[in-house]
Amino acid sequence: MTASQTRPVWEIYYPSTARDLSPPEPRALTALLDDAAMAFPDRPCVTLEDWTLSYAEVARLASRLGAALAAMGVSPGDRIGYMGPPHPLFTLGCFAIWHIGAIYVGLNPLYSADRLAGQCLDSGLKAVITLDEPGLLAKAQQIRTLIGQPVPFLVGSFTRDPREAIDPNQSSGQADLRPIADLLAADAAVARAAFDPVSQPAVLQFTGGTTGSPKAAVLTHFNLLTNATQMVSWYPQLAPGKEVMLSAAPVTHAGGIGPVQNFAVQLAAELVSLPRFDPMKALDLIEERKISILLMAPTMAIALLEAARKRPIDWSGLKCVQCGAGPVPAELKARFLEATGHWITTLYGMSETAPAVVYSPPDRKLANCTGVPLPFTEVEIRRIGDPHQRAAANEVGEICLRGPQVMKEYWRNPDATGQAFVDGFFRSGDLGSMSEDGLVTVSDRLKDIIIAGGYNIYPADVENAILGHPAVREVAVIGVPDAYRGETAKAIVSLRADEQLDLKDLRAFLADRLSPMEIPTILSIVDEIPRNENMKISRLDLREREAATPG
Repeated sequence: MTASQTRPVWEIYYPSTARDLSPPEPRALTALLDDAAMAFPDRPCVTLEDWTLSYAEVARLASRLGAALAAMGVSPGDRIGYMGPPHPLFTLGCFAIWHIGAIYVGLNPLYSADRLAGQCLDSGLKAVITLDEPGLLAKAQQIRTLIGQPVPFLVGSFTRDPREAIDPNQSSGQADLRPIADLLAADAAVARAAFDPVSQPAVLQFTGGTTGSPKAAVLTHFNLLTNATQMVSWYPQLAPGKEVMLSAAPVTHAGGIGPVQNFAVQLAAELVSLPRFDPMKALDLIEERKISILLMAPTMAIALLEAARKRPIDWSGLKCVQCGAGPVPAELKARFLEATGHWITTLYGMSETAPAVVYSPPDRKLANCTGVPLPFTEVEIRRIGDPHQRAAANEVGEICLRGPQVMKEYWRNPDATGQAFVDGFFRSGDLGSMSEDGLVTVSDRLKDIIIAGGYNIYPADVENAILGHPAVREVAVIGVPDAYRGETAKAIVSLRADEQLDLKDLRAFLADRLSPMEIPTILSIVDEIPRNENMKISRLDLREREAATPG
């Protein structure tokens, strides 16, 4: 909101630090690292296993790597990819790329080589940063073959300090691989690129993989810088130079850039990397490294709770627990609070919004809403079928967003950009409602609605009710064809250890929690619910599997 506008009604739910926040000065993202290195030069910045780089070291190495990229011919505006898991080289690479005014592109290593090759061609990558892990190097070779043109892969050690040589056994026979250690050893220098941070792209974030053809959101330096400021303002309990954050969520997703890396660097916090998410290892790190900030997808939170049932853990060091990348049922929040003593803050957003736009209020009594818009952010609910009309209070419609964190455009796709905005607001494609005092409740994806006999069923509501059953560990609900209703709800459920459940028992449990039309008529028990590459349960994938199943 601008200074001349009325203060938003939802500000009554803000913590004081968010209520008093001023818009940040437009600066490049490199300013986050500069500030932290100046104020806390010896503070650990990135940690992996038993080695750590301080903020001063990361600032120096990022500048040196940026100079090496420039010497390779990378210019301002060129695109550089990162293909790998959570790892210190991700942070080093990002700030090196931004140092010379180039643009970071996330390449999820779990995607197929075909899909990654398409993203490389679409973004016109000049180079890709990766690690000397066998699977990553094999995928690098596949990508080079598929795109039919030489793209240098800059390779760092998966297990050691990036200044150390990569494993020669892994890199032997691989064409056009350049060790990161050699680039850092050159000790070169290059002037910091000058540009307008409000308009200069910092990130191309591919999106749309679960809802349609992928496209890249263009996020500027100011988009991401502002979002980091907005998110940090939500937590007055966090102190610069004092916090430790677990980096376990996929870093090639928008959440890895904003709510993990930039959030941590703005606080001069230590980022402890867990390249392969393992709930038991995560619990060890929470205790051993005194983790104070935890960001999870809902699937990760469920896995941590299950692991914690097998061993005692001291959760007292945590100060901030956030959950995003999917709906966070109130039942999951209650389970987490009971098990750990910590309340989950819900983050709602998407790749196009850098990504955060709505955070849940600190007041636990408001557990059933998703949250309120972050500072300087406007949310409007527009009517389904007529996005130019605002919905009434508490009426379900499409969530539309406006704020300084909303993307500049879709990369080289003016048609998609035009379709994504209405009256200056970004159309999220999500359904939700807003109360008179500004509480936002996200219902579901517009494309996930189940229409049964003319009745709208929101899968997230059904999933939340089912998750209340003591036998249920995780659940997904999809619509499947039904001869009478047109569609009916099917529940795909994974159970907690040594538990059992059948459809009759489930329907009896839901009888006073849902309407008769919402109660699933089909139940499938599985060991694990399939997830996509970003650890989200993908209802699109589940529907496609259902359609491919005979009968």
